[in-house]
Amino acid sequence: MAIRSIKAHTITWYYLTDFGAEELQFLKKNFKFHPLDLKDCAGEPQRSKVDVYKNYLFSVIQFPYLDGRRVKINQLYFFVGKDYIVSIALARAKHHNNFFYKVVNNQKLREEAFAHDSGYLLYRILDVLLRNSWAIHRQLDGEVLRIETEIDEGHGKKSVFDIAAMRRMILQLKAIIDPQRLVTNTLSRIDTVFLDKEIGVYFDDLDDFVDKMWFSLESYKDRVLSLQEINESLVSYRTNQIMKVLTGASVGLLPLTLLSGIYGMNIDLPFSTDPHLVWSLFLAVLLVIVGVFVYLRKKDWI
Repeated sequence: MAIRSIKAHTITWYYLTDFGAEELQFLKKNFKFHPLDLKDCAGEPQRSKVDVYKNYLFSVIQFPYLDGRRVKINQLYFFVGKDYIVSIALARAKHHNNFFYKVVNNQKLREEAFAHDSGYLLYRILDVLLRNSWAIHRQLDGEVLRIETEIDEGHGKKSVFDIAAMRRMILQLKAIIDPQRLVTNTLSRIDTVFLDKEIGVYFDDLDDFVDKMWFSLESYKDRVLSLQEINESLVSYRTNQIMKVLTGASVGLLPLTLLSGIYGMNIDLPFSTDPHLVWSLFLAVLLVIVGVFVYLRKKDWI
């Protein structure tokens, strides 16, 4: 059974990992949680939310992280009552796990985390998890700078796929963080008998931080869209340059094509019996072709 706990003052933190049948039975036996909340814990991943009851609150919160260019989530569940907090992870979440054991092993941190009520302990846990999520933005910033470098170096084709991957990541992150905003906003306005009336001030700090993450993603979205427009303009310019060269070559070779077409016919033509005159005609055509290319170059059309 992956259940650990720590108690300080009058508050107990129950820390459950690798949630399964034994952990579910523990909750049913020791707490009077709503069956639907327990069903959520044992069910499929879902969007972040918070439900407030008479004697406790239940919250599901997703914390995103990047694995290369793939967006993944750690989904945590919290039950918060007057003198307890239950945190549940379906699998071990690195920062959640680290904070728990820091509290266990560090007396000073434990005193600080348990200094007020269970709502303040929830604030300290969420504060650590949310601020560690900020690492995503540093990774996104690195990706944007890399795409800018690719565009500057002329790797337009590769940039198209990188920009598409970046836009997909931002959309996925926004889909995760948007419900977080509702959770932190609800917690900042919470008014219950089992939590301190002043706890809303701390959750308001988290609400501001989540808004900061949201607007940061909006900024990355705008930057990526701008990079996409710049890249499309450069790709279009290079395509036009290629088309100018090919069109110029086609126009320049038209006289030769015309002459070879005429003298390629199986009929008697003027000068066809005099090889010197035929070669003179081809030389004249060559001079015309060179003249056409010089003219087009002078006009800066190729």
